[in-house]
Amino acid sequence: MTGNEWTPGEADGRLVQMLRAVLEKHRVFWPLPARQAFYQVVKEGGAGLWLDEYGAFLRSARAGLVAGHLPIGALADDPYDVREGGAWEDPSEFVHSEIESFLWGYRRNLLEGQERHVEVWVQKPALLDQISEVAVEYCVTAVTCRRTPTPRFMDDLRQRMAHARERHASAVVLFFGDYTPADNSLLERVQETLRAEGNLWETEFVQAAVTADDIGRYELCESVATRSRRSHAAAEPAKAPVELEAFAPNVLAERVRESIEAHLDMTLVNNQRALQSREALRLGKLRASILRQIRTTLRDFMPSEEA
Repeated sequence: MTGNEWTPGEADGRLVQMLRAVLEKHRVFWPLPARQAFYQVVKEGGAGLWLDEYGAFLRSARAGLVAGHLPIGALADDPYDVREGGAWEDPSEFVHSEIESFLWGYRRNLLEGQERHVEVWVQKPALLDQISEVAVEYCVTAVTCRRTPTPRFMDDLRQRMAHARERHASAVVLFFGDYTPADNSLLERVQETLRAEGNLWETEFVQAAVTADDIGRYELCESVATRSRRSHAAAEPAKAPVELEAFAPNVLAERVRESIEAHLDMTLVNNQRALQSREALRLGKLRASILRQIRTTLRDFMPSEEA
């Protein structure tokens, strides 16, 4: 089963077709983590909450990607690093690249004047990009926190909190992670470590999602990892574990937006946005003026390339 030789069976074809529809619905959030896409297929009635069906889903998704039945960039893959050994072909290519990026991408600190330093912590690394795209709209830092904090994690956090104190801002961490009905959740363990070992007692921690209210409000599927266990087979809503990936991408983005705005003075944020727009306009005019002069200079020093 390689390349275009893949011929899906009836169940595989139906699953791939439903997955394709889910991916198209959430195209703006590509690439989607496979687990998040799976929960949306479950909600559409395309699969059951059983580990063997999740395994079949993953196999079908992989085969669909290999065969070209699914867009290759639609599902998040395991991260891998590519260290290209590229360089510039000539000075002209380098110069023009630098010119294009000159005075481009200005962003003002929208949190100027806020009384609270807000951070978003994400338990699932696969969802960091999806969540941080919303957080960056407010200049809010997004951090992965999937286990007990390491010394380096605590040291970086202490530095950010110290900077917040210099601005006389109290700190609040909005935690986006799995829902566990039992005591001693990941957030509780993280708090204990940070306070006992990091001496970070003044930071406020909020379980922003998944919460018990979220489960009923959005009809979130329980965790596929525990669904097969008999103890959860007939569990009431909010009594069984629920993974963060159970959120549809657009719903999760809205939850992040709601949580951040609930802890910020949005009047100040909007004032900063208006100021940023005016500053960006002035910078655009400055950029255009300087680029005209640069291009005139380039015609003198690099006439052949400009021609």
